[in-house]
Amino acid sequence: MKKLRELLLIRHAKSDWKQSQDLLDIERPLAEKGKKQAKKIGLWLKQQEIFPDLILVSPAIRAQQTLKRICSECPTETRTVDELYNADLETLIKTLSTTPKKAERVMLIGHNPGLEELFQYLKSDRTPSEIQLFPTASIAHFILPGDWSHLEAGDGKLQQFVRPKEIHLKKLEQATAIQA
Repeated sequence: MKKLRELLLIRHAKSDWKQSQDLLDIERPLAEKGKKQAKKIGLWLKQQEIFPDLILVSPAIRAQQTLKRICSECPTETRTVDELYNADLETLIKTLSTTPKKAERVMLIGHNPGLEELFQYLKSDRTPSEIQLFPTASIAHFILPGDWSHLEAGDGKLQQFVRPKEIHLKKLEQATAIQA
């Protein structure tokens, strides 16, 4: 029986375009909205008890800041992978193929259009999806069979697709405030 693995695809949170005139694209930071989105996603992941074994993240400032707000206290191994900056489908698959076999749940924080392409590639349901866009700070949670080195089209079973605006965290926020 093949061991199942999980993949969490997360697009970086909303970036700040106001400062982009003076910065390279890779240097663009999160907007205030993006900071809130990323924190919300982090709280949701904690509430769902979805903790990755390994996090692969783009070197872009907005991706790094998203990671910091999603998982500020994670004891998880984190790797900044230069190739993830604006990676295409082929690069994303190649990057995942080098993931250690011991990593059963991997979080990948990156960019569109590559994440959207990987999402469509992995979906086991090849019919057109109601999920057409991969908005900022959204999460696609897949179950995949086998090992990381053999990703094929349609390998993934989408468990959930979550956008920040769909998350309601009152109970978790209250519990977090009480613990603090």
